[in-house]
Formats: sequence, C-alpha cells, structure tokens
Amino acid sequence: MNIYLELPDVDKHFPFRSLVCGGDDLTYPHWHKEIEIIYVTKGRLNLGINDTPIRMEQGEIQFINGGDVHYFLASPESERFVIQFDLGLFQEVAAPGGNEYSLRDLFTEMEQSSSSWPEAVATKVIGLLESIYEEDTQRREGYAYLIKARLFELLTVIMREVPKNRSNRGPKFSEDTQIQSRETLERLERIFIYVEQHYQEPITLNEVAGHMGFSPYYFTKLFKKNTGMTFVAFLNEYRLNKAKWILLNQNLPMSAVAEAAGFGSVKTFHHFFKEATGISPLKYHKTIFRNNRARLQEESPSADL
Repeated sequence: MNIYLELPDVDKHFPFRSLVCGGDDLTYPHWHKEIEIIYVTKGRLNLGINDTPIRMEQGEIQFINGGDVHYFLASPESERFVIQFDLGLFQEVAAPGGNEYSLRDLFTEMEQSSSSWPEAVATKVIGLLESIYEEDTQRREGYAYLIKARLFELLTVIMREVPKNRSNRGPKFSEDTQIQSRETLERLERIFIYVEQHYQEPITLNEVAGHMGFSPYYFTKLFKKNTGMTFVAFLNEYRLNKAKWILLNQNLPMSAVAEAAGFGSVKTFHHFFKEATGISPLKYHKTIFRNNRARLQEESPSADL
C-alpha cells in the first residue's frame, strides 16, 4: 500500500485553492508539493503530520510543508478552512540584493503551529485567512489580485513576526529516518483501510494486530504513538461517526442503526453515543433529522420527501 500523492485542482496560472472541510471523514496519509494551511473554525481536529499526532483546538492554525505526509482522523462536529498554494505563486518577485533565501526554507523553519505564536500574530494571520476565504467565496471582480496580495502580506508576517523553530534548523532527516517514517505511515493506512472494510463486524485489537503481523503489544504502542489515541477509542469513534451519518440521513429503528454502524447491541450503541454526545441517539435523530427535513421542505415544498 502506497501513501498517495494528491494533486490539488489548482489553476497553473494561479496555483491556489481554498476549501472548507467537515471533520466526519477519515483522510488517508497523503502528500503534495503545495503548502497547506489549516485553520480550525469549529470544534477540535485530530491529524498527523509525518509521524507526529496533533490535536488542534478551535481558532488554531497549522502549516503543513510541501512534501510532508499528513492525514486526518475523524473529528466529529469539527470544521476547518484549508488553503493550498504552490510557491510558484511568488516566483515573479525576486529577493532584493540577489539574496538567495529560499521560501521553502522559510516555511520549514517557522513555528508551524499557532499555539507557539504570540497572540497578536495569530490574530493577524487569522484576519488574513478570513479575508482570503471571503474573497474566494464571493469572487467579486479582481478577487484573485486581492487573494494574491493577502498571501504576500501573510508571507511578510511569517518573515517578520512568526517565531522560528530552531529544532527545524538542524540537519535534515537521514534517508534511513525518512524511510522509517514512510513505513510507519503506510502501516497506519493499512490499519485505516482494514477498519473501513470491517467496522460492521466484531473487531478485536488482537485480530487487527494479527492482520498487520504485529504482536498486540507492539501494535498498541504503534497506534497510540502515531494517532494520539488507543485503537479501541479510534474504532468506537469511527463507528459513532457512521451512526451519526445514518441518524442524519435515514429514518431507521435504533437497532438497525446500531447494527449498520457495527455496534454489538443497541445497549452498547446507546451507551457510547450518549457518553460522546450527551444525548441519546434517538433524541439526536429526532432533533437533527426532523430539523433537516423541515428545512428541506421550506426550501423545496414540492420535493418528494
């Protein structure tokens, strides 16, 4: 199984795109040459960059360098604003005085998490990101010029005000270290795929460890180190997300929802759901599903619902 290369759908003349992503889905390890900026606008986000698990809180920003392998765990009820851009966007502006300072090095050496920035700097960057989002959403005349101007302003803030991460200034990873990191991420991808294919069946930690060819002890350490959670917690969260989707979109008995999401019994399903959300699955369904249905009827009275 190979970590896949993502090719963002960007215009070669304006290599930039923005998007808003919900947190319900699992995203497999992948990489791309574009810089990626994550801004969490709602809830908490669980992700991994290379072999480091990260938990982001609402209002935090994370930079992901081109070439860094990253993945997103399902993070229910979270939302993130994402910007991706190629460094070629800045190519027509040469550094004065013949300075050969590399923009790639700039993004590598910066503190990539806003949790390590002064509050005023984080506030300034958030303002720029929100302005970029507004322009890209409304697309008024000249929007591309203003987005580019905001990106240049962002670049200047990074140069002048975002702290440097001194640990990133040391020697580059050795080839052996890079190979080891890639192997770890490929193992995670195999685990994610196994869960996606078998979540409706009874799954034990021993079974997954055996599928991977690991001892339960090694598998437990590997998974916790690279995702920040235990495998059992991950599996339960995955099934809960499946159950939420069913409750939002279908009108089924709770026993059918529990079975479709992979829970062994309605009682177990009810326990995990209420513990995670604070309300019962039935109440969640009645509140959310009926509200969505009423909204759809208002928007399209003649729709066959």
